[in-house]
Amino acid sequence: MNLSRISYFLMVCFSVSHPSWTKTQVPTSLKIQVMDTSEQPVAAAEVVLYITEENYRYQKNAFAKGETDKNGRVTFRRLKPVPYFIDARNELKKNDGLAAMTDSLQKNKINKVVVLIE
Repeated sequence: MNLSRISYFLMVCFSVSHPSWTKTQVPTSLKIQVMDTSEQPVAAAEVVLYITEENYRYQKNAFAKGETDKNGRVTFRRLKPVPYFIDARNELKKNDGLAAMTDSLQKNKINKVVVLIE
């Protein structure tokens, strides 16, 4: 009885972890960490993504919005593999012009960026 349960458990673990059995891909994602000039994470910062520089400059037609957690992190999923303009704000601090644009995101990867606000 115990041997059959162990065999079943191992079979399930193998089927879940073996690459030839799983066909799912990671969606293109952008993980952003917002830090202040003292290199401390900024919680509850509003982070907005824009696709064009004009939309970023005039803060219109936001592509996505999110808020950082207690570690200053927010993740956006299911994105296009293009560059994004990032606007991050918390109270009176913002990132205007400081690393405001990403490189083109790598498709089916978790892309990471640190944004400084002052």
